[in-house]
Amino acid sequence: MNSNINQSRNTGLVSDALAKTQAEMGVFEVNSQAYSFSYLDLAGIFKIVLPIMGKHNLSLYQTMYVEVKDDIPWVYVTARLSCGAEWFDTTIGFPMMQARKGMTEELMLLGSTSSYLKRYQVQSILGIAGSEKNIEQIVDEGKEERPNPNAVGLK
Repeated sequence: MNSNINQSRNTGLVSDALAKTQAEMGVFEVNSQAYSFSYLDLAGIFKIVLPIMGKHNLSLYQTMYVEVKDDIPWVYVTARLSCGAEWFDTTIGFPMMQARKGMTEELMLLGSTSSYLKRYQVQSILGIAGSEKNIEQIVDEGKEERPNPNAVGLK
């Protein structure tokens, strides 16, 4: 995997907006399952974080491109997290997934690879981790994890 980070000259506003957003997010409950693993899906993440980000004037933009290296297509996703004129950019890249049963079309492989990268990138840039336990279990156990009151519906 390749990664790259850039930023504006000043980052105080965007850092403050990110900190405020993170303080309101809490713990996310894992809400999807595929094959033998559970994960947070991108739509579930955005459902929670976009209203909170908007409250703090924090925006997120993602774009994707493909570059061929040694006859292998690499998918790159760039995200810009911004507040006003201040921003952080991060780009991550990974070789496009290989064909497997039920997924042989290049467009499907590109979509699958870019979806994984976008989800991982959003979780990374916003500092999101999922919990295997549901919100009620976390509260009942009195753990240090602070459940996200907005995420109660994610099961």
